[in-house]
Amino acid sequence: MTPALRAKVFREWQPYAADETPWGRPTATALESVVPRLMKKLGLEQRLHQSQIFVQWPQIVGADIARHAQPVALRNGLLTVAVDHPVWLQELSRFHKPLLLQKIRDRVGPKTIRDIVFRIG
Repeated sequence: MTPALRAKVFREWQPYAADETPWGRPTATALESVVPRLMKKLGLEQRLHQSQIFVQWPQIVGADIARHAQPVALRNGLLTVAVDHPVWLQELSRFHKPLLLQKIRDRVGPKTIRDIVFRIG
């Protein structure tokens, strides 16, 4: 058997030769790097960014606001946030809304949301 033929047989028999670990198994790719690439390939990259609002809400708005307000829906760029008390509704809608919008846009992208609506619930 020639060396070239032997190499070809090994490539067909063991397709992961370039990416394998010392014990002969392919290396794993981190899920956190696979999901964004897959979402982009499927044309769902914007949806992935939108879902990050729900996941990162306490980091975006801070622990104090997150205890009293939670995002419940995001449709057509309109984020609906449920607030647990009328005083928090007033505070967030009057004084914190522009800052919250800016923080969300900075974190997940400028085109992710266009407005926030606060509701008791």
